Amino acid sequence: MGFGRDRAGTVVTLGFRGLAALRRARAFHPDGLLVHGELQGIADDLPWPSEPVAVLARLSKGAGTPGRLPDALGLAVRVPGPGSTPWDITLTTAGHGHVGRMLPRPATTWTRGGFSSLAPYRWGDRLVWLGAWADPSSPRVPGALADLGPALTAGPLRFVLRTGREDGRWCDSAVLTVREVAADASRPAFDPMVNHPVGWELCPRWLTGLRERAYAGSRAGRGTS
Repeated sequence: MGFGRDRAGTVVTLGFRGLAALRRARAFHPDGLLVHGELQGIADDLPWPSEPVAVLARLSKGAGTPGRLPDALGLAVRVPGPGSTPWDITLTTAGHGHVGRMLPRPATTWTRGGFSSLAPYRWGDRLVWLGAWADPSSPRVPGALADLGPALTAGPLRFVLRTGREDGRWCDSAVLTVREVAADASRPAFDPMVNHPVGWELCPRWLTGLRERAYAGSRAGRGTS
């Protein structure tokens, strides 16, 4: 069993490294737009900061399709942690049912439908999915990176972050407001495998190993540490 997982990990590493080298960018979500925003916890079910905090977010297209063509859209958020390690959250457009929330779904707009962590996390004694939905009052923003700048110029975009329970329920947990393009920001490598709160663990554990190998392969392929 261990040999099989090691072999699978090697295949994943080489595959992501090769794709990143070919693209000279991330293997998946190669192109994205960094934005400044604010996050405010509205429930105590997760270790959100006690006060509203400034965050850096990235909106991206999973396969990198051009223009407004459908793609699995990505939403990544870096939340400041209590120490030097931040909390990186990465979400992809998906469904919201028991099965749908685990499957990426191509989308044509940033502000309709939902985003999901795809896999659950263990927090304490329970499994938790993370999801995000644009506030219902948000305008429809077509799913091209070029459409995001003008949309933010017109006004902020708000997303409600929700926790998904094992019984399929989603509960409001925090609000993310993105306000402006982060033209002056450095380009962070969002990595939920490394940057997370103590006690926050991706399930199942073998998936954590594969994702770590995928992230490492992608970084190696584009020549970053």
